[in-house]
Amino acid sequence: MMKGTGNFIYIICDWIMRLAIANLLWVSFSLLGAGVFGIFPSSVAVLALIKEWISGRRPSPIPFVWNKYRRTFKSANVVFLIGSVLLFVTLLNLYISLHFQGIWFYLFISSFIFLFFGLSVILLLCLLPLSEEQRGVTSVKRAVKMLFLYPGRTILLCIGVFLLGLCIRMIPGLIPLYSVNLIFVMVVYLFEIQIMEATNVKDIKA
Repeated sequence: MMKGTGNFIYIICDWIMRLAIANLLWVSFSLLGAGVFGIFPSSVAVLALIKEWISGRRPSPIPFVWNKYRRTFKSANVVFLIGSVLLFVTLLNLYISLHFQGIWFYLFISSFIFLFFGLSVILLLCLLPLSEEQRGVTSVKRAVKMLFLYPGRTILLCIGVFLLGLCIRMIPGLIPLYSVNLIFVMVVYLFEIQIMEATNVKDIKA
């Protein structure tokens, strides 16, 4: 019993340390790309690292992230910049819709809020195919497909991000070590690990 408990505690502490390292790498490589141009490539690279860890592999973090960051820099930024422009336009339209009244106000507000969150989730899901070094267009197509095929997982992801935001708001000191890395864990677990397990079960039954 003690051996099992000790092993469990070791695994928890190991993951706490690894996730902290992943978040620090995300911050460092984001700054390396002058912020705007580093955010999405570093997100792709760190998510790829977390995928490796969840799969049971232990690559050296810094060389792995740097290699993935460098190889996906262009495609990741193309997706990110186009997505950011679309999000900005959506927010601008959302602001304009505040001037409407009556039923048009609720119609436009609800439509643009739905669109804004949809685009945000698509950008998050694009990280998975981009981490496999797929092209930007292919990544967007796969992300949109996942969004519509797995609405339940999308809702769980949104709830998870919302709860994480509440935790960070109550404990801002978590941001440097535990913030975006936890979002990446949710994306990988919900849209890669769970889907792969479900596919394997179907193949076995067939």
